[in-house]
Amino acid sequence: MEDNQHKILIEKSLKGDSRAQHRLFHLYVKAMYNTVLRIVPEVEEAEDVVQEGFIKAFTRLDQFRGTSTFGAWLKRIMVNTALNSLKKYSPELTDMEVLTESANDTDEDWTNGMPSPAEINNEVKKLPKGCRVIFTLHLIEGYEQKEVAEMLNVSTSTVKTQYRRARLLLKERLNAQGYER
Repeated sequence: MEDNQHKILIEKSLKGDSRAQHRLFHLYVKAMYNTVLRIVPEVEEAEDVVQEGFIKAFTRLDQFRGTSTFGAWLKRIMVNTALNSLKKYSPELTDMEVLTESANDTDEDWTNGMPSPAEINNEVKKLPKGCRVIFTLHLIEGYEQKEVAEMLNVSTSTVKTQYRRARLLLKERLNAQGYER
C-alpha cells in the first residue's frame, strides 16, 4: 500500500504542481524503465516509451481512481505504451498456435548449476519478439495469460503457445551453454 506521501503528491499533481509531478517521476522512473526495457529491448526506444508513458500518465491522472496502487496503474500505462511502440515498427505478433510442442518439456530444475540472472536476461532479449513480449508480461511482470491476450489482442491459446515456446527456447539455449536439466 502506498503511503500518505504518494497520495499528497498525486493530489498536488492533479492541481498542476510540477514539483509534485517531478517527485512522482523520480519515485517511479527506474522501475518503469526496467519494465519497459524488458518489453522494448532497444535502450533509446525504451527511454522514449518511458517519457511518453509518463506524459500519458500525468495527462490522465484524473482517471486514477485509487482502486490499485499508483505504481500498478502507472505500470499498466507503461506496458501498454511499450506494446503500442512495438506495434508501430512491426505490427503483428506471430500466431504460434501451429508450433509443435516438445513432448518431454517439464519444469524440472537445472541439475548442472543455475545460470545467472544476467545470462537468463541476455537469452530472454534474444527471443523472437512475440515470445519475448509474452514471456516478459506473464512471467516477469506477473500478468495472467488472459490479461496478456487482451493486451495484445490475441487468443489465450496463442499466449500459452508462445509462452511455452519461449520457455523451450530458453531451455535449449541455456542447455547449449552447459546448463542441463
